[in-house]
Parts: sequence; structure tokens; C-alpha cells
Amino acid sequence: MSVQRIKAWIMTAACAGLLGLAAGDAHAFCGKVFKKKDPCADPCATASPCNPCGPATGAGAGGAPAPAPVTQKVKVTEYVPTVVEETVTVMRPTTKTETYTAYKTECVPETITCQVTVNKMVTETVTENKCVTERVPVQKTVTVTERVPVQKTVTVMQKVPVQKTVTVNETHWKSVMVTEMVSKTVTHKVSVPYCKEVGPSLSDRLHKMCDPCYTPCPKTVSGCKTEKHCETVCEPVTKCKKVAECVPVTKTVCSYECVPVTKTVCSYECVPVTKTITAYECVTKTVAVPVTRTRCVPTVETVTKTVNVNKCVPYQATRNVTVCVPVQEKVKVTKLVPTVVEKDVVVSNACGTGCDTGCGSSKAGLFDGLKAKLGGLKGKFSGLGGKHHCGCAAPAACGAAAACCN
Repeated sequence: MSVQRIKAWIMTAACAGLLGLAAGDAHAFCGKVFKKKDPCADPCATASPCNPCGPATGAGAGGAPAPAPVTQKVKVTEYVPTVVEETVTVMRPTTKTETYTAYKTECVPETITCQVTVNKMVTETVTENKCVTERVPVQKTVTVTERVPVQKTVTVMQKVPVQKTVTVNETHWKSVMVTEMVSKTVTHKVSVPYCKEVGPSLSDRLHKMCDPCYTPCPKTVSGCKTEKHCETVCEPVTKCKKVAECVPVTKTVCSYECVPVTKTVCSYECVPVTKTITAYECVTKTVAVPVTRTRCVPTVETVTKTVNVNKCVPYQATRNVTVCVPVQEKVKVTKLVPTVVEKDVVVSNACGTGCDTGCGSSKAGLFDGLKAKLGGLKGKFSGLGGKHHCGCAAPAACGAAAACCN
């Protein structure tokens, strides 16, 4: 049984209880709420909102009190909330261990026989014709140019040292006194008179604070002050300067002159000479040469080998599985239990006037009694506003016949 279903049962029981409570003694319940008695419960009593005229008076009555109302016991069904212990079935998750068949891949060695093509290297000797180029010596006569030494007489210009006297101008520096005008700044002091106004003294300020109308006499201070004045003056200045002067000077110098000189020199001349030389020529010829070569020959062989093959192997494994198991549990549930209760209900008064007071009837149904009691509750609220009637069709006049109705 789920929690939502239990909640639904509890809500249904609560609604049923409220319905039974409303179908019960609503009038007595309202009297408890307002803390006052219902005057309609005794329509023949003394002055009340339902009987504003008081007890019935007349010629034959003589002011006697009205008889008590007649009551009757009625069985009423009430729903009483009761806590009951019930057994419910709850699905409880449980962890259990189960065995299942799993598969794993394993490498299994197997021996197989297969045909394999193998390349083998075979060495063999073969005679092949090859073209060979050889150098062959050949005698040849050639004409070449050779350098031959020859004695010759030639005239050449030769530099000879010669002593000469020459006059050159030289620059001599000499010191000369020169007078120049130089400007300089001269500073001199000058006395300048001054006159300035002095502010009020401390005594004048105190006097001014005591007497606002006091005006001190102005005071002045005069005197002479020294100021510096700068002037630019040009003055002649005698300086010693070096002056360049060109002076002719006679000197003896050594120079070189070109003089023709006859000399015998050895030179070389190119002369054609005939010679016999040995040269080499390239001659191509075909020669049979034995050649050893290796070639790859494919061969088919039968080979037995062991290979690893992947196979799927089953095995037993265990795992934990959560399963919902029904479990019987005892829970406490609040139920509304119908209970039959006897209550005293006012059937009619002793006057027997036939007026419906709205306080109850012997033949009234369950909901009719509820309407009459709610009508009495309405009379209570209307009595607060000044209107007094208790369910009669029209208010009756005060008298013996209307005493019980009103």
C-alpha cells in the first residue's frame, strides 16, 4: 500500500467527519460559540427574542406560566476519529547477489599448416659482352712555341739624386700688443628715498575693539634704502696676440732627375719548335666478360606454424541486483468510525397552536432539523438588529393564542 493511498483515505475520513458534525446538533454548537442559550429552545418561556410578548395572559389564564416543551430522544450517527492499526504491503528495495553467464575473449594458440611463398636469392655466373674503352699510346709530331732567352741593349730613364738651392715662404708667429674695446657689466649701489604707510598698532587694534567709533591716525615711515644697479660699459683692453707673418727662406734640398742610361738586359722571345710526343687515344672494343649476379626466385613451401586465435569463452559471474520485495508492515491509520448516539430533541410545545417555531419537529428529517437550527441561529443575529421572529409565517399579536408562537 503506497503512502499516497493512505493520505487519500485520511482525507476521505476527515471529510466524512466534517459532514457528520454538520448533520449533528448545529444549534447546540452555535450556542457554545456565542456563549449564550438559545431562546428558541423554550418558546413558551418568559420574554425572549422569539417570544417578545412574554407568557400568554388572558381571562382564563390568570397569569400562569406556560407548560414546558415536549422532547423526544433521537438516535444520531456521529463519526468519531479513531486510531486503528492496519497491516499494509510495502515494496521494499533489497539487494541480492545473482549468478549470470558472461563472455570473455581469450587468445588460444592453434597449430596450422599453410602454403607460403618464399623468395630465395640464387647466385649464378653468366658471360656478357661489354663495351670497354681503352687508352692506346700513339706517336705524334706537333709544333709548339717555346720561350728562348735573348740578350738585348736598351736605353732606360734612371732617377739620379741632385742637390738644389730653393727659396720658400715660411710662416712665422710673433707676439704683438693689441688694444681692443671689451664690454662688461658694472654693478654699483644707489641710495633711493622711500615712504610707506604703516598699519595700526596693537594698542590701536585693542582700542578699536573697545570703541567701534575709534579711528586711528594713519602713520607713515620714510627713509633711504640702498639698491643695486647694473650697467654695461665698453672699456679699452690691451692684449698680447700672436700674428702670422710670411718670411722668405733659402734652403738646400735633395731632388731626383731622370737621366737616360744604356743597359744590357736578358729577355725571352717565343720561337716555334717541332717535337715528337707520345699521346693516348681512347679506343672502344667489345669484350666477353663473365658476370656473377644474384636474383630473387619465388619458391612455394609448406609451413607449419602456431598462431593465436581470439575465441569467445563463457564463464559464470556474480553481480548485485536491487529487487523490490513486498513486505508486510503495521501502520497506524486514523479512521472515522460511525457511532450511534441518543440526543434529546424538542418536538413541540404544550400550546399546540400549530405554529412552526423552527426549533424542531418530530417528523423532520436530518437536513430539515439542520435548517431549523440554522434558522434559529439566524434569529439570534436578527435579534441583535431589532427584529424578533422565530420562523412563523407572520408575527402574531400579543395574546393568549399567540403567546406560544411568539
